[in-house]
Amino acid sequence: MKFIFPESEPIQARPWRGKNLPNKILFIRFHAFGDALVSFPAAEALKDSFPEVELHLLICSAYSELPLNMPVFKKVYTLKHAQGGWPMAFDLLAVYPALLREAYDAVVDLQNNIHSRTARLALFPAAWTQFDRYSKIHVLQRYQNTVNALGLAQIEVSPKITLRDEQTGLEKLTEKGWNGSDQLILLNPCGGFPTRQWGEEKYLTFARLWRTQVDENTKFLLLGYSTLFQKTHFLSKELGASCINLIGQTSTKEVFNIIRRVNLSVSDDGGLLHASWVNQVPTIGFLGASPSYWGRPLGKKSYVFTSDDLQCGNCHSIICMWGDNRCLARITPEMVVEHARVLLGV
Repeated sequence: MKFIFPESEPIQARPWRGKNLPNKILFIRFHAFGDALVSFPAAEALKDSFPEVELHLLICSAYSELPLNMPVFKKVYTLKHAQGGWPMAFDLLAVYPALLREAYDAVVDLQNNIHSRTARLALFPAAWTQFDRYSKIHVLQRYQNTVNALGLAQIEVSPKITLRDEQTGLEKLTEKGWNGSDQLILLNPCGGFPTRQWGEEKYLTFARLWRTQVDENTKFLLLGYSTLFQKTHFLSKELGASCINLIGQTSTKEVFNIIRRVNLSVSDDGGLLHASWVNQVPTIGFLGASPSYWGRPLGKKSYVFTSDDLQCGNCHSIICMWGDNRCLARITPEMVVEHARVLLGV
């Protein structure tokens, strides 16, 4: 199945016209984890420019633990359901009275779906701005453009997320045998579809090559939801004592704190890929069918394998039209070792 998206979408907005700064601004980003966390630096940049403005967030409860640990948001309002339809609509009705009492001066809609647009309209803000979902530029830039359309200032968004608690969860690394000094590499075979999966066998070969060619004391970390257990069990078994397996054993806050301690992240396209580069952790990503112009890891510490050079590249398809996933199948563990050595300077 191939998804067809418009080439671009204009940012719709009613800029702030008040003589003074707005008192309260509501950010809306319902889901998903990777997209939501990449949106948070935009709020941080706005707060850095206007520290006196109070920022709130409306998000689904499944993704709320991280922003609740971020001082940039004074309040975080949550919806029970992460998907659309009537369940989310009823969630919005339940939280609406509390949101209305906040009397928001402005709403920054970084979701732009029927529910976020309805919430924004029902709150009657003096100013608002609505996310551009489709233009072929990086999502971080589109979040920046959306915030700038509010008319307060032309902010520059950079990968930055400030936390209240940076320690919770780190004890789980030591409990699993990490001594605090051995190199720690995240292996994240999380791709949701075959066209976004590098493959567990290749992750294993990379790990073995790394231990034999670079650092035999390296520990390989497995993180994520329990839904990844089947994929990662093979890696955990084959890597033995060199593997720290925390699949299904950490909260979102703990995962984010742990990610900041790894030396390198090697990942399919998913939430932990974006958690890595947003935290400026050296990152190697495999995008496959995922359009690189939307979500490639940014920064000098990142390297990403894309399908840009293929005629069928950036197809966003669930199943490869050629049946061979050629955009990812051509990437060898040796290539990944080579790029990882460059990123780490070893």
